[in-house]
Amino acid sequence: TPWFHLKSYFFSRSNSSLSELVHFLAPTTQAQEEMSATIAFLFCLGLGCLPSLVYSLSLGSIRAISLDVTGTLLATKEPVIKSYHDAAIWAKLPNPPTQDELKKGFKLAFKERCLESPCYGGVEEISGREWWRETVARVLHHSKPDVKYSAHDFDRYFRRVYQHFASPGGYMLLEDAKNLLDSLSSSDEVLMGITSNTPTRHMETVLPMLDIHNHFKWFSCSQDVGYEKPSLQIYEASFEQARFWIPDLLPEEVLHIGDSYAADYCGAKRFGFQALLLDRSDNPSVDWLEAPDYEGKTVEDVQENTITSLDVVASMLSAPKALESA
Repeated sequence: TPWFHLKSYFFSRSNSSLSELVHFLAPTTQAQEEMSATIAFLFCLGLGCLPSLVYSLSLGSIRAISLDVTGTLLATKEPVIKSYHDAAIWAKLPNPPTQDELKKGFKLAFKERCLESPCYGGVEEISGREWWRETVARVLHHSKPDVKYSAHDFDRYFRRVYQHFASPGGYMLLEDAKNLLDSLSSSDEVLMGITSNTPTRHMETVLPMLDIHNHFKWFSCSQDVGYEKPSLQIYEASFEQARFWIPDLLPEEVLHIGDSYAADYCGAKRFGFQALLLDRSDNPSVDWLEAPDYEGKTVEDVQENTITSLDVVASMLSAPKALESA
């Protein structure tokens, strides 16, 4: 019976997630999928082994999901530093920086620019291209402080870098993000949107290029808003866009998911959204953002609401709905 096989599977895999259990039942129809979610949910609940985050989220009340972009849905296809170095070789920069030099230079330049001109130029009201042009110039300066590149050399180099990150070779959709989007796109019950500290170009070029823009009903990015996560203003802008589609939507009916503790988890919780912290341990951290306080903030709360893959989210959301209809 399904119960016998489920027990055998579970006890052989002590770290099994809810999504793994649902997948093990191999549903082939929508009805079987709902039943498999119910069985896995009840089985884990009965053994007391359901992930603790299920208890700390009001899953049944979620009507909208807000998602971060870079690091959550997307990643660069190759390390950023490699792309910068390849561009230097292509542009035939004299005495080009090494990858180690570029790594140091990029870290310094990016932090400087984010602090002095936040939101990719949104606060200064300059274009994203202008912001990146100055940032890339700083990258070269910090990488090779004793080298002065000519204007022609720099123009050739910058254009190559800027083109790369607007091309199909720049970004890729992460596999678990694709699984989540495909799973939720077939349902009209959950609205999806973007809340991201990214340039406008991500909304208008990168997402359409990856053919995922149609999954989302709203797009709130820091360059447009002029504020970045974890500020209340960008979450307010996101919430107002979501309410265009669901006028009676409440903040607690929105689940925000992202990979930054300060920007995504604490920022969303302070505004009143529910939140999940996506642990992408390999992602670089933004160490200049201060994590805001929110009601009920504890280490345990963060641990209970941390996931390591977006694959678990669809199962978490489907289980309560399956129970209601069972």
